[in-house]
Amino acid sequence: MGTGLKAMSDTAWDNLGVLFGALGCATIGHQILHEWRTPAPSSVSIWFVGGFLFIYVFWFLYGVRFSRRGIWLPNALAVVLQVLFAVIILTKG
Repeated sequence: MGTGLKAMSDTAWDNLGVLFGALGCATIGHQILHEWRTPAPSSVSIWFVGGFLFIYVFWFLYGVRFSRRGIWLPNALAVVLQVLFAVIILTKG
């Protein structure tokens, strides 16, 4: 298994990182839409959203530092989505 993983090029890994990161961002986007459309107060803790925001910022910076598009690109999008998620939660009270 280890040899197979090393056989894949860096470009292939970066492309997979972007693909799987996009899937993760799609789940955040789905939750944002749910919060936006639901008039009831949010049941999501702002600490939960803030915690993930902190994690996404770290991985974005890590990806920038090591020039890994498969890490920085999806995490940059996740940071934007988490900020939007936090704004929606805070506006709902």
